[in-house]
This record gives sequence, C-alpha cells and structure tokens, in this order.
Amino acid sequence: MEYGEKEIKDEVLLADLLRVATELNNPNITISEYEKYGKYTHVTMGVRFGSWNKAKEKANLEVTYVINNSNEDLFQNILDLWTHLGRQPKYGEVISPNSKFSGSTYARRFGSWRAALEAFIEYVNSDNSIEEPEEINSQLIPLIVSSKNSTATPKEVKIKRTPRGINLRLRWTILKRDIFSCRKCGSSPAKDPSIILHVDHIIPWSKDGETVIENLETLCEQCNLGKSNLV
Repeated sequence: MEYGEKEIKDEVLLADLLRVATELNNPNITISEYEKYGKYTHVTMGVRFGSWNKAKEKANLEVTYVINNSNEDLFQNILDLWTHLGRQPKYGEVISPNSKFSGSTYARRFGSWRAALEAFIEYVNSDNSIEEPEEINSQLIPLIVSSKNSTATPKEVKIKRTPRGINLRLRWTILKRDIFSCRKCGSSPAKDPSIILHVDHIIPWSKDGETVIENLETLCEQCNLGKSNLV
C-alpha cells in the first residue's frame, strides 16, 4: 500500500474504482485497467477489502471468478512471470499483462500468495519432476521407404526417446540451473526487463537432440534466434 493510502476512507477508494469503471463503460473492470486510470493501486484495494474481486463487489461491479484452471495452469503462469522478471515475483507484480491471473486468484486457491509459491516450488521439485524416457524408444529400427514390390534395402532410423516439448518442471530446472540468464551473453530480465528468455535444445531436436537436462540451455531471444538450427 502506498504511503498515506491507509488513511483514505473506504468510500473514497470505492468511489474511485466506480469512477474508472464508469469512464471506461466496463462494469467488469480489470486490474490492468484500474492500474492505468485509477488514483490508487489494486494492491491497496486488495489489502483494504480482502481481494480485488471483493473490492469490486463492494462497489457493486461485476465479478468474474476463474475456477476452471488447473493447478498446473497456475504454476505455468508463475514460471512465465518468474522467467519474465528473472527472479521470484512479488504479489503486487501478479497483474496483467505479464500475468494471466491475479494475485487474488492464487490467494483463493492456495490461501495466500506465499502458499502458492510454496506449492509451486514443491511441484517443480517433486520426485517425478523429470521423467526418464523408456529405453525401448531409443533403439534403431528398420524403415522401408519404398513401394510394396520394391527390393530396396531398409534404412535404419532413430526413434526419439523424448518428446520435443519442454514441460514446466524441466523448464524450471534449466532456468534455475542457469540462474535465469542467457548462457551465451549473460543477459537477464532481472537486469534488463526487455530481455526474453527461452529454454532451447543444444543439439537441435530435428538433428537427433533429446529433450534432457544435458541437452538444454537458457538463451535470450536474440541469441536463440541467431543460433537458429545450428549446432
């Protein structure tokens, strides 16, 4: 809460919230809209009334509760926000456009933002966080790329042991290992907010590179685009 805002009466806060909603002609005003046009902050509203949605209810505005998102959806959003910032996000930073969900969404699901972070850490560090691929999928098998009556010699092709996609837990492991910074140039969102990080294959997946810790690295967008499909 900003300095001096705790002295402001509830009626004044609600009046300002209603003012912005009226000016925008949007009874379901979003956090990002209020942050842009309001006199105070959504954090002040949340602290004073218990949550952003409770403040909207007090002002007789529309409230939309998101209840169909899974815990993994919420955890994925935490990782995206953490990656964007290059550090652990604070409650006041869980806002649009960088966050798909509000801090109050996490508070309703887990009890508090701190509890949500603890649940996230427990999830990404769980024992089954990195699943070992089955050995049966790593073998070479014959593949005939010819017509039915052809006498062509079968070609051996390697079947991937791992999928191309990098799941949430594996992304977290790589980003944490690389201290949320580019392994080539050292840039980090924590120092430069314009930096965008990617987790990429060292040996491209298209060139038989596997989706495993040893073959993954954190790169900034510029280094990743410059790398293209080269080894």
